[in-house]
Amino acid sequence: MNVLVHDLNEQDFALLKIAKNNFEVINANDPSAPCMGCFHCWLKTPGICKINDSLKNIGSLMGNSEEIVLISRNCYGGYSEPVKKVIDRSISTSLPFFTYRSGKIRHRRRYNVDRKCLTVFLYGDFLEIEKSTAQFIIKANQSNMDCQKANLYIIKHFNEIGKFLK
Repeated sequence: MNVLVHDLNEQDFALLKIAKNNFEVINANDPSAPCMGCFHCWLKTPGICKINDSLKNIGSLMGNSEEIVLISRNCYGGYSEPVKKVIDRSISTSLPFFTYRSGKIRHRRRYNVDRKCLTVFLYGDFLEIEKSTAQFIIKANQSNMDCQKANLYIIKHFNEIGKFLK
């Protein structure tokens, strides 16, 4: 299964006409708590968050997916707060141990899934420096998530996403 995380309202997301049967869709706007940094999901209940809400299983869900798609409003070249909250809550996709990968020290993966691709759509207005920041962040996410490749699409309006995702 693949995971698609977005910060669009339900009406706008429906306009995209994405083949949702290929994805487990996570609406980042659903009320959920931010990560508490307690590491419960790392150490006590691997992959399962201590907070009992809609993101309780996000670590195991993202950890077991071959492809991750993120759709986010541009926020200074990074993710919107709701999408960043989902990413933070998925910390348990990795182990609290280290390995050397992509020329840097990284956390080891918890799940033995051949993660093929991270695809990120950032929409909205962009300054040139925000585009550079986005490229840097996505490259780091690719390495941290241990994805074979990463695609970054910087677009003006979210309705352009349909051209890329079928």
